[in-house]
Amino acid sequence: MTTLGVGSLGGPATAEPKPTLRQVQRQVEVLHHQAEQATERFNTARVAHRESTRKLRAVRGRFDRQRKSFDEMRLLVGRLAAVRYMSGSIDNGVALLFSENPTTFLRQAGDLEQLNQQQGALLRRMATVRLRLTQDRLALRQQRSQAAAIEADLAVERRSVETRLGQARSLLATLEAPQRARLVEQRQAAEVRALDVRDGAMRASRDAREGTFPTDDGPASGRAADAVRAAYAQLGDPYSWGSAGPGSFDCSGLTMYAWRAAGVSLPHSSSAQYSAVRRISVSDLQPGDLVFYYSPISHVAMYVGGGKVIDAPYPGLSVHVVDVNSMPIVGAGRP
Repeated sequence: MTTLGVGSLGGPATAEPKPTLRQVQRQVEVLHHQAEQATERFNTARVAHRESTRKLRAVRGRFDRQRKSFDEMRLLVGRLAAVRYMSGSIDNGVALLFSENPTTFLRQAGDLEQLNQQQGALLRRMATVRLRLTQDRLALRQQRSQAAAIEADLAVERRSVETRLGQARSLLATLEAPQRARLVEQRQAAEVRALDVRDGAMRASRDAREGTFPTDDGPASGRAADAVRAAYAQLGDPYSWGSAGPGSFDCSGLTMYAWRAAGVSLPHSSSAQYSAVRRISVSDLQPGDLVFYYSPISHVAMYVGGGKVIDAPYPGLSVHVVDVNSMPIVGAGRP
């Protein structure tokens, strides 16, 4: 009889090697990029939801006004009909023959004719209002349906962001203490560099001619100078999805905030901002211009001269200065 040893059934199981810090960082960066894509889809849906809500209010207000007008006209027509019935029960010719005062009767008859004309005009207006009420009722139903669909999209994208960020946190939790400490040091060093750049830029701005902001491409002026100054002032602030400051930002929240400081309104969405600005060639970039990344567009940054942009990158990193070509460019625009 042959006895099979354990070793003959297969070699001893070997434990999977733990990923290196760099491997974990790459995986976390992928998850954070996916979270940012979901964030910008969330922002786009939020912009659409606000517009849908505005339209819904407008349609509901118009519907309510039309319904009130219709009810008032219906009441007035009823009163006119009652007056006509009570005053016109006898044929006008017979009434004239038996009238003791023909002049008074003719005046009353004229009043009745005027009532008839008013009633006819009201009826025509009521028919028009009724048609508009039907149209507005349909529009109201459509707007409500659209708003509900957008709200569902918002919930989906919110879950997508939170899921990706949760996966990233779980992945980081697998690191050993020395690896986590090293990661924290790297992030703190990046924040210190951003703050140093911010402080240097602010000093240079104070020394510059009033109304301008110094950049490597020459002094920015006017609204662009205000926008660039506002962007530099946020260096070192943390990334926070769905946020537009003050104190924390996502990518489109930062560019919206900076240009709002210059008196220009932009939507809180990278793709919506791309639609809102005047398109320019990347070769014609000037400080203050916006640079859009990835396809479909899911990131935006502000060009600040010298081949650099300021952006809010993704969770775990603060607002910083980075090379304009550090991500795949889709296009550029000027608010």
